[in-house]
Amino acid sequence: QRRADFEQQLIGIVSHDLRNPLSAILLGTTALARRPGLDDPSLKALLRIRSSAERATRMIRDLLDFTQARLGGGIPIQRRGVDLHLITRAVLDEVEATHPGREVVPRLTGDAGGDWDADRIAQVVQNLLTNALKYGTPGEVVDVFTEGRGDHVALGVHNAGEPIPSERQASIFQPMQRGVEGVDKAGRSVGLGLFIVRAIVEAHGGTIELTSRAGEGTTFQTVLPRGA
Repeated sequence: QRRADFEQQLIGIVSHDLRNPLSAILLGTTALARRPGLDDPSLKALLRIRSSAERATRMIRDLLDFTQARLGGGIPIQRRGVDLHLITRAVLDEVEATHPGREVVPRLTGDAGGDWDADRIAQVVQNLLTNALKYGTPGEVVDVFTEGRGDHVALGVHNAGEPIPSERQASIFQPMQRGVEGVDKAGRSVGLGLFIVRAIVEAHGGTIELTSRAGEGTTFQTVLPRGA
């Protein structure tokens, strides 16, 4: 247990210290990319560097959240009045820009206001949506819904495709677990997305459920209480 605690603390320390040089890379490449007179090869190289730094930053954020959830007793949140419809719309715009050609259909109904951490809830939406686009059938629509339900608001993300095997469903929210075999070499994921999603949802007093069946696709549904 002491060794495990030390390893997680080490991950947290290294991840935290890596943010500064990565931020410098992002700022530098963004500034250089805006300079006039760059030839196409140079601009493409800069954009590749920036994209790689952004991906590394996302990995580090996941690792920091993981150590916070494991060693810090949960992910801290800062509540304020927000609208889940607006959060979802903003995330959809960002994700669709990075997945051209994929269709995401939103269905936003009812009053979706509540006291939540807007950045963390956006992280939940983004992780679930990115997961659906990654593992869903290419070319098929991904459905996203947010719905006000009395004292709660529901968020759901559905994708078509092969179901998650039943033997994997029980552990899908554990760290380093995926719904498919093998390592995610294409997405360069560290396998913490769904673990962090559940930690954020539980920090808000909510629940998340998975439904995945042959012929019906896969749905992750979150229910959040409007208040603390």
